[in-house]
Amino acid sequence: MLDSGRKKTYNETNVVTIIGQGTTIVGELKSKGTVRIEGMVSGRIHCDDTIVIQETGRVKAELVAGQIIISGEVEGNVFAHDRLEVTAKGKLLGDITAPKIAIAEGVLFEGKCQMKAPGQIKPPGEGERPVPQPQQAPRTQA
Repeated sequence: MLDSGRKKTYNETNVVTIIGQGTTIVGELKSKGTVRIEGMVSGRIHCDDTIVIQETGRVKAELVAGQIIISGEVEGNVFAHDRLEVTAKGKLLGDITAPKIAIAEGVLFEGKCQMKAPGQIKPPGEGERPVPQPQQAPRTQA
């Protein structure tokens, strides 16, 4: 049986991937370790550890990670398994889902916020099945 009392620790200082200034990524990024973004990313970012968006970072993507720290600009929905922090220089346009949230005074945040205990909510894409589309009857001309 799994030990549900064990808590995962996240390490934003042990960076394994850096998207530097002047770099643009379009697509899906997956990482087991911490990702630091100083450049631009569009698409989707999934990280088992921490996503850190520096002041120079510009992200237009869905973010899924254990911990997310935003000091730059993010446009997209954010899902943190454990914690989300938006620092004083951060900007977030999108919905938040996280059990713990810290938003500095004066931050621009536009979206919905959902807070539940860890494990009570599923990240986007988990457990979802595509909805079957009804088939249309062929058209006939009279």
